[in-house]
Amino acid sequence: MGPNASPPRRRGGAGVLIILLASAVVGAGIRAFTSDADSQSSSINPHTFTPFTLVSREPVSSTSSIFTFAHRGNPDAIGALRDAWKRGVWSIQIKQPQLQIARAYTPLPPLADPSDAELGAIRLLIRKENKGEVSGYLHRLPLEALVELRGPSLEYELPNDVKEILFLAGGTGIAPALQITHALQDKARIHVMWATRRREDCRGGSSDTRQAPKVGMLAGWKGLLGQEQADLSNAQEGNHEQNAIVRQLQSAKERSKRIPGCELSVDYFVDEEGSLITPQSVLQHTQSSKSPDSSTTQGRKLILVSGPEGFVNYWAGPKRWEGGREAQGPLGGVLSRLRLEGWEVWKL
Repeated sequence: MGPNASPPRRRGGAGVLIILLASAVVGAGIRAFTSDADSQSSSINPHTFTPFTLVSREPVSSTSSIFTFAHRGNPDAIGALRDAWKRGVWSIQIKQPQLQIARAYTPLPPLADPSDAELGAIRLLIRKENKGEVSGYLHRLPLEALVELRGPSLEYELPNDVKEILFLAGGTGIAPALQITHALQDKARIHVMWATRRREDCRGGSSDTRQAPKVGMLAGWKGLLGQEQADLSNAQEGNHEQNAIVRQLQSAKERSKRIPGCELSVDYFVDEEGSLITPQSVLQHTQSSKSPDSSTTQGRKLILVSGPEGFVNYWAGPKRWEGGREAQGPLGGVLSRLRLEGWEVWKL
């Protein structure tokens, strides 16, 4: 054997290494396939995607719908979410398989009297965005299509001693507000200010504390007509059949009336009607809570802001990335310039 010849043992070792690598690749493929198959009967969890079936899609407006997903093989597939409903605001992720991307959505609470088909289901309010890869994918799906879900991911854990919440919601930011009302329905006073682009987004909703828009010549007769004018204005504000989100808010309000010291109220603000949430409306609510005879003055008071990025930035300033994670950042926006003594602000 010449000085430059390779020892036979090394050639054999390289061959063994190649065989081992090939086996590892094949084994990984088998494990991945087996894992996918096994997940057909698994429960939703934060680590792996679990297939659910799209069982219904209920239009809320011309641009948004409520999607309901259920696990056909495991009726208790969302059992892992029971604790999340009590803790605060949380989301689940949906995978877009063609692009291999995922988007987080906030589930709506269970209905007060769910039918058998809705037990063990996940309901999501999803708006179809013009360039939304995941929302567009979901709106194109036929019923009975399989969709992969992962979660829950806790975004905000409610303090144990919270007694009052002012929730500023923009658009589909109403979903976290509904989660809050579900978690605190017997523990706190909650007021929601919901801003939407069009009346159809909150069709049938009538405000609880703000004056409804004045209509026509009768607007100047308020002093003469008294309650009749107030009733007419309120009817004009919510002059259509309630959509699914407004119905769920109304149901939550009715439940809160049966619990002393715990109240849910909602005010609607619609861009196309020229009604906007203003700093004055925020201050009016926060200052009215200082009433000495209020039973909710003891405990923490929170202002939660949820909605599109521009909405959150306007009211509370942008979040920041710290250590590879999204953090609250300093309070900015309109709320930073208001006198909000005793109130804590959190961006969702």
